[in-house]
Amino acid sequence: MKKIWSRLEGQLTSKASEILESLNLGADEADVEALEEYIGQELPTDYRDFLIMHNGQSQESNPGFFDMFSLMPLDLVQESWDELEGLRDDAGEDETCPGDWLPFAEDGSGDMLCVELEAGGISKYVSSDENEELADSFEGWLADIHAILKNGEYSYDPASGFGIQPQGPDEEDEEDEGSVSNDDDDVVMDNDDDDDETSMAYKFTAKMIELYEGEEKVGTVAWSDIIKVRVSSYAGDPLISINLPEGSDHEELEIPANVASSDKLFKYLGKLKGWDKEAFEEALANADKDEEILVWG
Repeated sequence: MKKIWSRLEGQLTSKASEILESLNLGADEADVEALEEYIGQELPTDYRDFLIMHNGQSQESNPGFFDMFSLMPLDLVQESWDELEGLRDDAGEDETCPGDWLPFAEDGSGDMLCVELEAGGISKYVSSDENEELADSFEGWLADIHAILKNGEYSYDPASGFGIQPQGPDEEDEEDEGSVSNDDDDVVMDNDDDDDETSMAYKFTAKMIELYEGEEKVGTVAWSDIIKVRVSSYAGDPLISINLPEGSDHEELEIPANVASSDKLFKYLGKLKGWDKEAFEEALANADKDEEILVWG
């Protein structure tokens, strides 16, 4: 474990030093034992060893660790364990996640990375979709991240609030072409002006919102540049309004809450500093009762 962490630490030092700076000091042995006693099971050795080195990440405004996920310290690990236990009790184990999955990282929107206490594997618990197996062990998961960094198959922007974003060569080529692809991250909307044949499209990536008119890319806005997020109603359905900096080509984006890729949009919004998921969900539920609800900013 220490060997692979040393290698990964070297890559992070040169390519994503902000992530290293966001890591907490190691947990006390007594605190790790207290967690094991609370959940009634021992932690896999590799994850246990990591906690002794780094007790998750600071919960202040920092980049994540990998993809959209931030490493949780022990107190949040325990809280998330209780959360999943509640879901298991309500919906049944088969519809949520196995009873030996312990969350260790979260994305702010309900999805979590979990270590399997018996087998030691790493899986992603997805709150609104099927779960996904990621690695055979916690050490193997770190080794995969090391390989991504070493091979340059990633993107990283500390200002985005996200961690290392895995990115293959094909994805890089698509971005360089400057056109709108047809994947699930694209949100396409018609212009309000029915006489204008040009449609407006928004592509959401981990780092920014890309703006297109037809096939032409006309601008980008970093998530960190968003000023306000409001919820209102249009034709009886919730409408999300995102205010951008003054002087932007498009100072406001209006996106229907029921757009096909809304789950992706909600995840990215959930990484905004101080984002209140419950307030946002309440605003969506009550959009038809109020003219406009400010949910962030």
